[in-house]
Amino acid sequence: MELPTPHATALRATCVLETPDPLINYAFQYAKDNIARCMRYYTLGWGMSNCPHATTIVVGRDTGWMCLGTDYVAPWFAPEALRVFRRRQKPNGQIIEYVDLESGAQSDYNLNVSDNTPLYLWALAHHWQMHPDEAFREEFAASAQMACEHLLAERGPSGLLVGVPAGTGSFGTCGWRNIIEGYVQAGEVTEINALAAMALRQMADFLHEPRYLQEAQCLQEAINTHLWTGSLYLLNRFEGKPNPQVTGDMVFPVLCGVASDEQARAVLTRLSQPDFWSVRGMRTLPNTDPQYHPERAYGLLGGSWPNLTLWYAAAVAPHDPDTALNALRLVAQPVVEAMPPEVNVHRGEFAEFFHGETGVNLGMHLSPWVAPTFIWAVLEGLLGLKWQGGEATFAPHWPYEWREVTLRNVPTTKGPKDYVLKRE
Repeated sequence: MELPTPHATALRATCVLETPDPLINYAFQYAKDNIARCMRYYTLGWGMSNCPHATTIVVGRDTGWMCLGTDYVAPWFAPEALRVFRRRQKPNGQIIEYVDLESGAQSDYNLNVSDNTPLYLWALAHHWQMHPDEAFREEFAASAQMACEHLLAERGPSGLLVGVPAGTGSFGTCGWRNIIEGYVQAGEVTEINALAAMALRQMADFLHEPRYLQEAQCLQEAINTHLWTGSLYLLNRFEGKPNPQVTGDMVFPVLCGVASDEQARAVLTRLSQPDFWSVRGMRTLPNTDPQYHPERAYGLLGGSWPNLTLWYAAAVAPHDPDTALNALRLVAQPVVEAMPPEVNVHRGEFAEFFHGETGVNLGMHLSPWVAPTFIWAVLEGLLGLKWQGGEATFAPHWPYEWREVTLRNVPTTKGPKDYVLKRE
């Protein structure tokens, strides 16, 4: 496989990955190139637009996911990008949905709770664990505590966070699939509660506050008591009515460490079935669902979103490394390999979302959040990389044919480091 001449960026030599799979290696390089071209300084601060070169809007949830990857190649970016949202944090601790970094316009869609807040906390914890800096922790500690208290304040009688819709579509959806016209996903939402449980657990360490670890455990127990059906997780429970619709969102309890091993295996088994998979990766809805449509609602009712495929890859890696690798390869292929013009991709760019049947790109050619998520999914999903106090530990989930992986020039607080992983 021959890699076309990449754009020259300062990140090419940072965090260099060498695996037995050239497709993964090349895609990893392109991911760094994509990040370099999306990080931008606006009048009001640093960020990555949710539509590069077209808008100046940056989104809270997107920023959270981006920081998980930029910490490996541009660790200066996370504090700057998160600072944008800290400065605009609501008095009750909630993190807003988006801000236009030129005009200053912002919104929270009038929602009382959404995924922006726990993803902000995850990004804070991730950066702190990888690049511990007491000045960073002190700067964000008050904001993090406000955000934690906000999450806890939104719990209902069951102990679960309860989202109150303010309309439909973006005003009625608490999670990531929030641009489906006429749609409401509120109440006790499994995705939001799983993210909140993980965020609280991480904040116990970041804030040196054991109480948040206890609260995370209580929230996890509430999720597994009220949102687990005995075989799978509910999508949500709204106004007392359980919604058992099976969507890709069910990956979150596994990804966030809320599901037990038995529950995780059940969820991953269902998400691995053929009706969830297309030539480009995981569908948001299986094609056996009555609401399935391969392109409607920006592909959120059955299209294939690479970020969802990457979340699945990270979640399934400890259970089935080869399945995780296959998912990563599906995301990498239209980035690295030459595609027919009708596929509508630019070689070297991670696209936004694909038609659930034909595999044609129907979104942006360059998605700002997929590239950093790819880096995170490879390193922390497949290679089992974890950080504590700036020190790395690996628990690789080895695909069958892999025997050695090398990481070179990884930025750490003690300078660039190299790591060589060898399979026993």
